[in-house]
Amino acid sequence: MPDHRVRGWLAFGAAATLVGLWVLAGITDDVVAHEELSSGDPPVASWLADHRTPWLTRCMQVVTWLGSGWVTVPLLVLAALLLPLWRDRRRTVALVLAVSVGSALLVTAGKLLTVRPRPVVGEVLTTATGYAFPSGHSAQAAAAYGMLALLVSLRVGRAAKPLVWLAVTAVALLVGFSRLYLGVHWLTDVLAGYALGTCWLATVVAAAMLHDRLRAASRPRVNV
Repeated sequence: MPDHRVRGWLAFGAAATLVGLWVLAGITDDVVAHEELSSGDPPVASWLADHRTPWLTRCMQVVTWLGSGWVTVPLLVLAALLLPLWRDRRRTVALVLAVSVGSALLVTAGKLLTVRPRPVVGEVLTTATGYAFPSGHSAQAAAAYGMLALLVSLRVGRAAKPLVWLAVTAVALLVGFSRLYLGVHWLTDVLAGYALGTCWLATVVAAAMLHDRLRAASRPRVNV
């Protein structure tokens, strides 16, 4: 990859990380203090519980699995084997596992720190255990499908790149909506999950590119 493109990706990764941290910190503060943004959680949950329909419930019970690690991890490993970065499958597999497993660990840490109960509005329409904040499915959707979009977009033409990112954004939004609709998360849980997943993805990718650039710079030059 040309040096100017590497610098561009690093700058983008740093900006995305900072913005993600800022958003996550703001949402977490509201949730812990039970004010501002979190005050909108009960009305949203109640409205969705009152407007459920059988066909949409069945759809959301399927869609929600797209944010599960049982789906995202095999999908990312397969993508890493088929579309490796640096022409190195082993390093790409390690990268995608860092994205997926790392986001899951950060979600677990967030849940243990905030110990937020799950919604009790309406009937819960899917299985969910543990605390609510942040949403693990939303974080996985943002991190894993963002990583997938990166792998695919580097192999397609310029005209197709926006379509790739639009597609994975739609999947991530649907996964988040499914968690709200099925009654297992508050809106702020989902928003925090998106922020955490995006932030972690940007951090890992930027760190990998920086490591690759430093390793290339440290190689001795051969004068001909």
